[in-house]
Amino acid sequence: MSDEKSPAPTKKLLDKSPLSGIAVPIAIVLVGALIIFGVTKMLSTGKNHRDLVAELNSKTFGNRWVAAYELSKYLASSKIPPQDVPWVVENLIQVYKQSIDARTRNFVVLALGTLKHPQSAELMNQAVNDEDPQVKFNAIVGLGNLSKDSKIDWDNLKNQLITTSDEGIKQAIIFTMATHRIEGGELIIKPLMGASERMVRYAAATALIYYNPLESVRIIEEIFALPYDQFSAGQLNGSQAEVLKLNVLSHIEKASAVELSNLVRNLVEKDSNIQVSTKAKQVLNLLKK
Repeated sequence: MSDEKSPAPTKKLLDKSPLSGIAVPIAIVLVGALIIFGVTKMLSTGKNHRDLVAELNSKTFGNRWVAAYELSKYLASSKIPPQDVPWVVENLIQVYKQSIDARTRNFVVLALGTLKHPQSAELMNQAVNDEDPQVKFNAIVGLGNLSKDSKIDWDNLKNQLITTSDEGIKQAIIFTMATHRIEGGELIIKPLMGASERMVRYAAATALIYYNPLESVRIIEEIFALPYDQFSAGQLNGSQAEVLKLNVLSHIEKASAVELSNLVRNLVEKDSNIQVSTKAKQVLNLLKK
């Protein structure tokens, strides 16, 4: 008999998230899962990665997803011996394959993502096809954070970019392709600047920063011009506009896109948000070096 509970009904990606509807940054965000699922206290304390992996593999451990969550937190905050990484990855892959509970699979993917080990690509490529949208999303983000020499199934990601209707998944794939700067990626991403979904257009323009920044100028200008006092339904509010601008600035910095220096300088001089203008000043100084 399985030691796991039946999976809960899946929810649309990023539902009720503070990032819902805005550009998805390439980062792994460990949500407050213990609160979400009604657990107010960590069920195991003082355990290391080997203890938690042992719990994951235990057939009598009823709440396997909690161990997976704890392991993902542990790996995100603690460095484990390099020689243990392949062992952890191998065990997590087996747990994922045996898990019928989407929560367990999700935290296994998050745990693997924190390791950023090339061996994780095998599982991440498989999890991209997971039926649960949150697992799929975190797998794509995890692929985006792997090293450039990792074996990523780009054909699958390109196909999903074309066929999926989930805006969050689209954005995650766009950013993953861009951060790896895959050959010919701009030919796939550029047409998406004409997508009907505004946030997909914004994601495509941001991703093009890694290929040809000048192609994205028009939409980046639109993003940087977003107001902070918008309260109309369907429009970005002040907090969302701030996060979006900071996200774009981070990608300009990461890509060393000197071609966009004038746009960044304009933010320094005119943007009323102190967080945005300060970040813009930092990015501008780095672009000058």
